[in-house]
Amino acid sequence: MEAVSAQARKVLAMEITMPCRLGLHARVATRFIYFAQQFRSAIRIVKGELVVDGKSILGLLVLGASWNSKLRIEVCGEDAEKTIQGIETYFQMPENCLDEDK
Repeated sequence: MEAVSAQARKVLAMEITMPCRLGLHARVATRFIYFAQQFRSAIRIVKGELVVDGKSILGLLVLGASWNSKLRIEVCGEDAEKTIQGIETYFQMPENCLDEDK
């Protein structure tokens, strides 16, 4: 049996309000997944009673997260701190919404 370090079991969480006016549609979800795959930590996204894998396109689309939806993001793994900071920064950047007419 492999020992799991305390760092790998560490769970960090944050709450966000979906900033994208069109919500978490397919293009936004795909872009987020490409971003999330650079981290080793597991990413879970919670909306109400739904809990999905933050690196799964189907999971993200099932959430049906519309503009101003409240989401809880939970991160677990050895690079959890870096991951949660990256996600927080990611959602503060308007260009990641891809729903603005430019």
